[in-house]
Amino acid sequence: MNARKREEATEQEHADPGPRAEEQDPAIAELERLRAREDELLRALAEQQNVNRRRRQEMDAAVVYAQEELVRELLPVLDDFERALKAMEGKADDSIVSGVAMVYDRLVRILERQGVTAIRPRGERFDPALHEAVAEQSGTGAAPGAIIEVVQPGYRLRDRVLRHAKVIVAGPSEGGAAR
Repeated sequence: MNARKREEATEQEHADPGPRAEEQDPAIAELERLRAREDELLRALAEQQNVNRRRRQEMDAAVVYAQEELVRELLPVLDDFERALKAMEGKADDSIVSGVAMVYDRLVRILERQGVTAIRPRGERFDPALHEAVAEQSGTGAAPGAIIEVVQPGYRLRDRVLRHAKVIVAGPSEGGAAR
């Protein structure tokens, strides 16, 4: 019987180990509290680093796109130059045409150095992210959805579209059935 009592006592010890070790030793409890506090501080530090990174990204974007409004206001001037040059073809003195063309080219080069690029998609496939369809023309011989004419060029400032290109898109061929 003695062996059986010892076995029962061993089972009781394993089932209920008594008070927890952390409760018995204040040093262990303090260590756990310090670890929790360290974890809180590390999380706060990471959050602060994220805030600083986002603020830096926002400032960089603000600097890069600060001239966006000015460029938007200059786009009609570019359009006016193009219309003037087209209207002067064969009607004005060559020196006047070349002078206007020089001013236009200079303005275009300045804008290109600032990251402005024209969107002139003639022959490309229509993309609503870059183009605005103002008309559809059938029987052009071009594949449906291809851009057959650029009515007004679009412009980008780096990766942002400032103005969508206004285009005429090829429709289905006249012999094809409408859907």
